[in-house]
Amino acid sequence: MASQKSALTSSSNRILYLVSLNHATNDGSVYLLSSLFPIVLALFNISVFQVGIIVALGYLVNILFQPVVGHYSEGRDPGRLLAIGLSVITVSVISFVFATGFLSLLASVILLRLGSSFFHPAGISTISKSYGGPRLQKSMGFQSAFGNVGVLLVFLTSAPLYLAVGWRGTFVVFAAWTLADVVLTLTFLSGRHSAKSDDLQTPSSFKPQTKRTIPLFFVLAAFISGGTYAVILNFANIFLGTRAHLDVSQANLIVSAFIAFASIGAIATGGWTRFVPTNVLLSISYLVASCSVAAFTLFSGNAILASITLLVTGFSISATYPLTYTELSRYLGSVGQQSGRSFGVLSSGQTVGASILGLASGYVSQFLGLEVSFGIVALLALVGGVSAAFWIKSRGPKSLIPDIE
Repeated sequence: MASQKSALTSSSNRILYLVSLNHATNDGSVYLLSSLFPIVLALFNISVFQVGIIVALGYLVNILFQPVVGHYSEGRDPGRLLAIGLSVITVSVISFVFATGFLSLLASVILLRLGSSFFHPAGISTISKSYGGPRLQKSMGFQSAFGNVGVLLVFLTSAPLYLAVGWRGTFVVFAAWTLADVVLTLTFLSGRHSAKSDDLQTPSSFKPQTKRTIPLFFVLAAFISGGTYAVILNFANIFLGTRAHLDVSQANLIVSAFIAFASIGAIATGGWTRFVPTNVLLSISYLVASCSVAAFTLFSGNAILASITLLVTGFSISATYPLTYTELSRYLGSVGQQSGRSFGVLSSGQTVGASILGLASGYVSQFLGLEVSFGIVALLALVGGVSAAFWIKSRGPKSLIPDIE
């Protein structure tokens, strides 16, 4: 029995590490163009509103395609699905080499988002079926943090790479990264079939399954988290350039610090759920994010104060990602509902928020400035905190019991 348990643990950990690497590659590739937006504005002579269109339509592809992948992820080889997505990403990154203007950039982003749609429903569902209890929260935080690590590496290296090897060389380097991940995924993860939905690891999963939709709270939480994170990653370097008069490398350094603290926030919450219920931590995280985004908007003209407030935002808003997925997993376990489709819906909720707020930020900046967009984001995070409090009330006292090993 001990040897079997050790083998299962080793297998689960291998899955976690590979899925986490996939998350880093997926998210890093998605935000490669975003890290270069201040350069793109000048190089391709496009407006901030056109940047908003690129951001919004890119996310729209995820909105349409992620539920499809989630639907077909149940019982299928996760390694093959993840490798297919990474292969499409590789082709799309190479296509940026041949970009000549707004329309060609838009086409490359659409292809990129098609590939990125595979990760969240396939990868996260696989982890959900490999762990339970506090270990589930830790693993969700771990893989979520690796997504941030991928974005962090991109924001730290893209501008220096552009200065060293130019536009084409930068995208060739990152295409090599994605291709290497394809090979690793096919080598070590392909051939493993995802467990069927009735194999969920909680006792309540043996209840007869019924056709349900996930509660509206999760969709709203995903909308707010995804929208907040997207606005910061896609527009903060532009905002800091205009308000604090920083060049792209300096602005990206501050955004990189935001991402680093986002990684810490995603991991740190895993241990806290032993002492504080997941849903309570989720509400607190949104309230802290609301205050910090408001402070960033007010102090964005000062590089030091902007950095401090953005670090707090990164920690708090990133914590909402694994906390939301974990709370949803707990809910699914209590009703015996399928996870792949539900996680696909949740991921789509995040991208709906990113798409709508991305387009709105680009549009509003043309008339009122990006500070108005960031102010709206602060209000939405406040709504998230209040909504989480109502969710806690609706679930009753049993939901306030922390996870125990």
